[in-house]
Amino acid sequence: MQDVVYLSNLLSQDSIPDGKNVELHNDFQQDVILELQARHWPALFWWALFDDTHIRTARLGDDPKVVYPYLSAPTAEALKHWANRFEALEKILPEPWQPILKAFDTLLKEKMTGAFMIIRTTYLPDITNATGEDWRFMLRSRARDWQKLKDGMPLNKLGADSDLKFEIKGLLEELEAPNVDPFPILSGRATNIWPLPDLEATIKTNQKQYLEKLVPEADETPAPEAASASPHKAPAEEPVSTEPVANIPEQIPDTSGPKNNVSVFRFIVILLIIFAAYFALT
Repeated sequence: MQDVVYLSNLLSQDSIPDGKNVELHNDFQQDVILELQARHWPALFWWALFDDTHIRTARLGDDPKVVYPYLSAPTAEALKHWANRFEALEKILPEPWQPILKAFDTLLKEKMTGAFMIIRTTYLPDITNATGEDWRFMLRSRARDWQKLKDGMPLNKLGADSDLKFEIKGLLEELEAPNVDPFPILSGRATNIWPLPDLEATIKTNQKQYLEKLVPEADETPAPEAASASPHKAPAEEPVSTEPVANIPEQIPDTSGPKNNVSVFRFIVILLIIFAAYFALT
């Protein structure tokens, strides 16, 4: 069971869910009021429940040196954080997914009645490479950014090194992929408990409409223009020259040109020959 992470609401914090201890694992399961499952990494809404004071460590297997971080907070405290960050989530979440946010708010308040909220990370890959101090630094930074988002700062205006900005943008991009299930990304799932069928049907409809709007307009081939769409265009004719009329060659011969001078010269030569022949005969 790899790449799985859980948000659990527990009766008590006495049973810490650490991997190979079967007896302890069974005790933990008996304490669970409600448990949601996501894949790869905690769902976005879950992070809004915790701060840097809620980091705990648990042992993985029998080696006391092999530990991993997880998050645990009293339910009332987690819900206080949620209420404070709900407005920030409203501002950054696209409209098609808003029903998930509102319904999840109701789920937290009505169904999570146990004493503690836990994000259990036992099955995340390489979780033992993370330290509590790493997560503490991350959650302190995120707390500041949650407040900035609540105060109205656009997501893109958060610092270039903002871990929360990086995570939210990555999750929102993932939601734009075809056929993606938005629940594990945003809120997690619980078989037959969350989401309810009506909510799931609504989200599927919203998702379909949202993805259709994301299709770039450039991919749409424009329809050819009808021949009658330009009533002022005349039928096609031979192109008319736009050169000045003075440049068109004249059709009437010019009587003052060199040709007439040659003709007169020839006429005079013929007359001189005739006169010379006449005087020679006489």
